[in-house]
Amino acid sequence: MGLSSSHSAVLVAIDWGTTNRRGYLLDTNGGTLDTCEDELGLVNIMNKEFYEAFKLLATPWMEEHGPMPAVLSGMVGASTGWVEAKYCSLPAGLDDLAQNLQPVPMGSPIWIVPGVRTRDDIHTPDVIRGEEIQAIAASTSNENLLIVAPGTHSKWIQIKDGRIVWFTTFMTGDVHAAILNHTVISQLHIFNSVVSPKVFALGVKTGYSQNANLTHVIFGARTRVLFKDLEPKDVSGYLSGLLIGAEISGALAALGTSFPKISLIGSEHLCALYRKAFELCGADCNPVTESAIGKTYIDIAKRAGLLECRYECL
Repeated sequence: MGLSSSHSAVLVAIDWGTTNRRGYLLDTNGGTLDTCEDELGLVNIMNKEFYEAFKLLATPWMEEHGPMPAVLSGMVGASTGWVEAKYCSLPAGLDDLAQNLQPVPMGSPIWIVPGVRTRDDIHTPDVIRGEEIQAIAASTSNENLLIVAPGTHSKWIQIKDGRIVWFTTFMTGDVHAAILNHTVISQLHIFNSVVSPKVFALGVKTGYSQNANLTHVIFGARTRVLFKDLEPKDVSGYLSGLLIGAEISGALAALGTSFPKISLIGSEHLCALYRKAFELCGADCNPVTESAIGKTYIDIAKRAGLLECRYECL
């Protein structure tokens, strides 16, 4: 049974990451009719039972609205995910993503959005998978915009005329966790969820100015505690500032003296930290207040012709 004209829902979209996922039920204009968020990311799916996990999220919507296609993005398309979706090269926009959708070979109307790849000035490969949707959704077709998505692996993504033209990755969150849990610094660290603004600012300014000496100033997190310049409860906040400051320094150096306006996407907590760090480094940025993520998924589905077909089953 296909969708009739009385159904307003036409697409299931899922941003499916490593630790969690977020599903969207979308109408033909990209409006969000419903959402569903859970912790069934890649690491929490046993025996690669991705199809069962997909049905757990999508079946209630399809039982109510009828069969419809699904577009998935994120780490679900990685080599360790459900089905590997290859990478598009830069520049990459909606047409490129739509033309390279990877079908899931289950006899069901499910497609996975490809990632995007590049090489930097020293030919080191870099990739994004999932953030390409978020970045394009945060921009408009005529904007020249620099999107910063803080996280375990922070992404800096430049959008021009609706296409990704440059990006780079920093393992800021990963390195922060590794230092606190698996180095000599962990012996002096006391967990504290409250970040001291003064300590964070010291870290940012040090990391920004001493980017080339980063491993040296990281060791300073230990010696500052030894010589009472830093309290154990402030080690995490200091390291956060240090690594974020170094990240900003490295990214702005790669971009040169002229770069587009900066916008932040991501969790409220991380965006607040990055916004303060940018301020301390003399750069302006703004959080993205609205995201057209639903419209981005719909545009990809339309360009791939997915909404023109009739579907009989999940």
